[in-house]
Amino acid sequence: MTRTALVTGGAKRIGRAISLRLAAEGYGVIIHYLNSEADAEKTRDDCLAAGARMARIIRSDLSKQHDRHQLLDRATEMAGAVNLLVNSASLFNYDEASTFVDERLTDHLQTNYLAPVELTMAMHRMASASKPDSLSHVVTLLDQKVFNLNTDYMTYTLAKLASHSSIRYLAQCCAPVMRVNAIAPGLTFVSGEMNQEDFINAHRIAALGRSSTAEDIAASVVLLDESRSITGQTLVVDGGQHLVPRARDVAFETR
Repeated sequence: MTRTALVTGGAKRIGRAISLRLAAEGYGVIIHYLNSEADAEKTRDDCLAAGARMARIIRSDLSKQHDRHQLLDRATEMAGAVNLLVNSASLFNYDEASTFVDERLTDHLQTNYLAPVELTMAMHRMASASKPDSLSHVVTLLDQKVFNLNTDYMTYTLAKLASHSSIRYLAQCCAPVMRVNAIAPGLTFVSGEMNQEDFINAHRIAALGRSSTAEDIAASVVLLDESRSITGQTLVVDGGQHLVPRARDVAFETR
């Protein structure tokens, strides 16, 4: 059966890797972006070269409720149907308790919690209107932090904790017409103020001696989508980073 995926934040980094892996598996791919139009166009072209049945790009600001409410309808108009939603887009800004402000928490909740929930329920409405065996599926990207807490990135972590808490509940609410799962990656790319040396050192802080790669995460999306009996689960893909508790985020402990 041909399937079409909408990958939010699909133009760069982990989202790009997911888009490319789905393309290589023969999916149609709709690549969502906000500001990275050139990256989205390149990812679209690379998806077509990798074997995608179809590849399109779509711009939307997930921090705005109006855009969130229209995104899935627009994607469906492009593709005819969307069977797989991958909530990969994320806001990741630093703060801690001493620098907490309400506005930053609101920003993180909009993109990292409300957007995945609202898009999941939009998928559910569409799945409910089609035949029960439509096999619609949502995969939301979280963070191994939800299993390995430290006080860095406070409002980001709070939003991801809220998202994680929603997965099993949404899976219950959306059954039997749709599955809902999540993936919690570890450190995968250079981020924040890290340099390449910081990243290499931090990436080793995991039970297996290395954290996740983008390809690991993309392969896990395919695994979950093909495993039709899995729902309500969070798959931790981090090389065991969550098994090595740290007082601070690994990006700071390597300096």
